[in-house]
Amino acid sequence: MAGLTVTVCLPPEVADDIDGALTTALAPFDQNGDNPPGRGMWDSRRILGGSNGRGFAVVRGYEDDSRLIHDEPRYDGTPAPSAPGVCAGGPRALLDFSRPQAASERATAASWDLWQRLSGVHPPALPLKVFVDRWRDDPDAFPGGPWDDGMVAAYRAQPLIKAYLDHPWSLGLGFPGAPFHTEHPVIGFSRSRAHYIRELSWKLPPDTDVLTVDGWWRESNGSAVHASCDPKMCPHDPPGPAVWPGSETYLSQLPPATVLVRVHCHC
Repeated sequence: MAGLTVTVCLPPEVADDIDGALTTALAPFDQNGDNPPGRGMWDSRRILGGSNGRGFAVVRGYEDDSRLIHDEPRYDGTPAPSAPGVCAGGPRALLDFSRPQAASERATAASWDLWQRLSGVHPPALPLKVFVDRWRDDPDAFPGGPWDDGMVAAYRAQPLIKAYLDHPWSLGLGFPGAPFHTEHPVIGFSRSRAHYIRELSWKLPPDTDVLTVDGWWRESNGSAVHASCDPKMCPHDPPGPAVWPGSETYLSQLPPATVLVRVHCHC
């Protein structure tokens, strides 16, 4: 099983019931529903994109607009607030497509700023390398070996590290759990905020699948599945590939009132 991100396009009249509209739009592709084989695309879903920079940049001046859509809480119930100037969706007119990397840059800036803010209220933390060296000097320092729970738990127990890594704006980069034992880049970064943003921002927008208003699930590889048909017997012509790959171009050309929502799906 894996994950994918789909941008669901909804008509303007559903703006007051986004959850209900998503339920209706996504139901024909539910792997657990009574759908034909080959049409199941997801088995669980979550609105996601504002906290991790994989969503949309907000047009300047509309950051507090109530029509914007933000991430649902994490699966454990922890809130996932959007990074400043980023959201998981909203009316297309409120979403800034002028710079493809804008959402990522804003989320990366929030990652940097979060570290600086937390550094001002927590004691300095020891870098991960200190724990590695401690184990090398004393193999019994952390039961279970160098990257088992003991070492990682000791590192993460530091108030600054815990507060930072537990926040969604840390973006999950370099999470120090086995086997991924790289320290988060902001922790040891020695250059400027601007350089950090340039280094860590995604250079291209996320290449998401798209579920069109008229019920076509268009995959990033170019294939399309129709909500109303058995995939093996569909008589309809799928939407043309004029703006694929790169779904952002297609989304930017939709009517201004079209509601766009980034949804992360388990499949």
